Amino acid sequence: MDRATKSYPLTDSLSKARNVENLLLFIDDDLRETALALHNVEQFLLQTLGLLERPRLRREDVQSLAGDAEVLDHVDMLGETIETLRRRLSLLAASLR
Repeated sequence: MDRATKSYPLTDSLSKARNVENLLLFIDDDLRETALALHNVEQFLLQTLGLLERPRLRREDVQSLAGDAEVLDHVDMLGETIETLRRRLSLLAASLR
């Protein structure tokens, strides 16, 4: 997934596409950013599950987790990166023959 540090065999379809090298790098970056945002949202969900599975559920802990607005930033980032990824994939599709 990381064309910046690894070489990948060029597929037949990609070898016929013109001027897509930079686009592929951007798509790789979008994939990394999307994966990071997904990971952060998943961490929040795991924290929530862990909290709910505690033998003693405390109001302060639930309020603290509920008040953590950082997860909303990660959800926003996820939406943005997926939209950018979809747009760039459309550009790639238009370049393929």
